[in-house]
Amino acid sequence: MPKVGQFLTDQQGGLHCQIVLESGQKVFVYHDKGGTTGGSQHGLLTIELSRFMGFASDRIFACNLDSPAGHAILATLTDGSEPGSLASTPLGAAVAFVTTATTVADLRTKCAALMLSARL
Repeated sequence: MPKVGQFLTDQQGGLHCQIVLESGQKVFVYHDKGGTTGGSQHGLLTIELSRFMGFASDRIFACNLDSPAGHAILATLTDGSEPGSLASTPLGAAVAFVTTATTVADLRTKCAALMLSARL
């Protein structure tokens, strides 16, 4: 079962969380709210694979939540979540999504399917 770390706030007001997949690979989920003007449902949502002892990363997924595709993706990720719960936030929903994967290859496949579903 993947291990989910703490939800942390960075200096710019964004949020992130580290997840260790069953394979031992570390994945970071980021929600950059877009500065002080971005609301909780706005900004950029990314998923990155930690590389080289955490000093570098490979982006697996990126989504502008302000775009039409971003609205569709957020709706998919938060579908069925209770309003006001952690799972109804972009970061919480993305973390829950990542924890359904066991390996990075599995996560890449799931992210590709999520992006494809937003384009339909």
